[in-house]
Amino acid sequence: MSNRLTDVQNTLSDPDEVRLSTTDAQVYLFYRNDGTKRWVCAVTRRLNGEGFLITVYRTSAIKEGEQLWQK
Repeated sequence: MSNRLTDVQNTLSDPDEVRLSTTDAQVYLFYRNDGTKRWVCAVTRRLNGEGFLITVYRTSAIKEGEQLWQK
C-alpha cells in the first residue's frame, strides 16, 4: 500500500461498507472499492474512546462479519 495514502484516507472518510470483525468486537473493517475489482480494507480498533489504524490491505473479497453500514 505504499504511495496510496489517499486511498487509505478515502477508505476511512468515505467507505462503501463497514463491518465488525468476527473475532474482535473492537475491530472495524472499512472497505472501499478501488475501481479495479478490488477493495481497500482499512482495519481499525476502538479502544478507550479512541480509534487507531491497525493495517491496510487490498483484497478481492469482503470478509464476513456483521455489516454495520453500507453506502
